[in-house]
Amino acid sequence: MVVKVALWRITWRYMLVFGIIFGISFATCLNVFFDFAPNGLVPYPFGVSQILFFVIFGVIFIVAYIFALFNFSYVIEDKYFAVRRFKKEICYNYKNIEFIDIETSRRKRQVIFYTKGARMRYLLGDKDGVLLEALIKKCPNVMSVEEFRTRHPEERY
Repeated sequence: MVVKVALWRITWRYMLVFGIIFGISFATCLNVFFDFAPNGLVPYPFGVSQILFFVIFGVIFIVAYIFALFNFSYVIEDKYFAVRRFKKEICYNYKNIEFIDIETSRRKRQVIFYTKGARMRYLLGDKDGVLLEALIKKCPNVMSVEEFRTRHPEERY
């Protein structure tokens, strides 16, 4: 079964990335946006290069966002589930999942689980919580909170 990620989760992530990249590129090209006249008092008005920068950056962002909407999903199978991002697929076997943080996952609408060796994994949540419910039902080796804390005291849970 293929499960799509919630639209708001992808939108929030891409808006954050867009803001960070735009801020860094704007700061590095600050002299292009605020080019002062030779006397140093009057700034030049926005020209074609500045407007073209905004347009190109916006088009690249929109294309990447639409491409991510259609190419990010979870595949739930009988023995494993896979995270499919673009052409890359990461598989997680249900037997290797030791602990699922159910309370936090439901509260934050994402999936938080620990694999063998107490490696924490965060996954963006789907709209109806199908992935979390499938993990709860299909993972045979899931520990309780107390057992996880005694086995891995170094983890901050």
